[in-house]
Amino acid sequence: MEGLDSTIMVSAIPAIATDFGIEPLRINLALSIYLMTLAAVIPASAWMADRFGAKRVFLWAMAAFMLLSIGAAMAQNLTTLVVMRALQAVAGALMTPIGRLLLIRAAPKDQLASAIAWMSTPALIGPVLGPLIGGYVVTYLSWHWIFFVKIPFGVAGLVLAARLLPPDTAGERYNFDFQGFVYCAAFLGATQMLLEQLVHVFLPMPVIMAMLVALPICALSYARHMGTRAAPVLDLTLLKLRLFRIGFFGGGLSRLGFNALPFLFQLQLQIGFGWSAADAGWIVFIVAASAIALKPMMRRVLAQLGFKTTLLGNAMLGAVTIALIGFIKPDTPIALTICVVFLFGAMRSLQFNTTNTLLFADIPRARQSASTSLGGVGQQLSMGLGISVAAVLVAQLQDMGINVPAHAISVSIFITAALTAVSGLIFLGLKHADGADVSRHRAYIAGS
Repeated sequence: MEGLDSTIMVSAIPAIATDFGIEPLRINLALSIYLMTLAAVIPASAWMADRFGAKRVFLWAMAAFMLLSIGAAMAQNLTTLVVMRALQAVAGALMTPIGRLLLIRAAPKDQLASAIAWMSTPALIGPVLGPLIGGYVVTYLSWHWIFFVKIPFGVAGLVLAARLLPPDTAGERYNFDFQGFVYCAAFLGATQMLLEQLVHVFLPMPVIMAMLVALPICALSYARHMGTRAAPVLDLTLLKLRLFRIGFFGGGLSRLGFNALPFLFQLQLQIGFGWSAADAGWIVFIVAASAIALKPMMRRVLAQLGFKTTLLGNAMLGAVTIALIGFIKPDTPIALTICVVFLFGAMRSLQFNTTNTLLFADIPRARQSASTSLGGVGQQLSMGLGISVAAVLVAQLQDMGINVPAHAISVSIFITAALTAVSGLIFLGLKHADGADVSRHRAYIAGS
């Protein structure tokens, strides 16, 4: 449900703009405000899970997300839509990190990799299904239905979660770090909004300058503040754990590249090549199809090769595959395009599954809540920044004189491939024996 929400709205931007009587670029605010709020609120999820019970908060967040989706569908103007999207992001910021926390608490360590691989599947499929479903919904129904189509998933999720999730266990009670939360929210929000200004300026220059000044102030203030708190809102000391640190930075940079490509390829197919939204959606959907088709093989790859070889090699091969997609032209045989996109989808899935597992491979139980918060912020930022950086690259290249959209997008894809290759260098810090108790357990090899 949340994965669909992150991308399905892109297909509906022209229709919403026409309905509201405004320029399409202004609708981008509803997208950026969602990503900004989501990243800002995730740090509060661990405290709420420990304070009120993870299962209880998870169920309430899912119900709120559905109700706010209905509210967004009923919006009559941009202001209402933006408010509904921001509130939706608050609920979404509680669902995914707390769902991950429930999973890593329940799964034995020797089955953690297999469990995370299964949990990662909807997160891989949802964002890719979004353009496909959105294209057909907008074409044959109306843009309002992009918010209604997620409701059946939410209802099913509520029923299954209520029945199958284990009862809440008592968590450690501690006071919420509100001051730290404000520092982090201001920093993350300013970062996202400043990136949006590189695509199209919609804020006055004094506000932009104020945000530029606020970034280092918030970062330094939080660094000093964190040392005075026993339970800071984001526990950056987790980065002292070698496997978590490598998974956080290496995984974040690789996710940026792997998340930027579907967005760029959608632009290429629709704007560069003149395809319809529905036809482009079918091609990008292959990214999700390959993740499902090759899931058993991916588990065996990690089990046989280990974390270092898998992540380093897959990042490099992924970079090559992304570059190959940049060479695709309107007259490229469709069979060849499908093969390259299928290969990309498999590598994207393998990288996401493996880095998610690496993040939690050496986390003590007492720090699981904190790790899901920091890991969730990193993953959400990599997704938001991947899309934002992709948009910035295209906009800046066009400003530099590359006026043909297809050419600007192709160059952006090549830069994205380079970023993905650089991420592989971070995984050189791994040892071949790292995470062996997680990656090579026979249950993981068997795919159970």
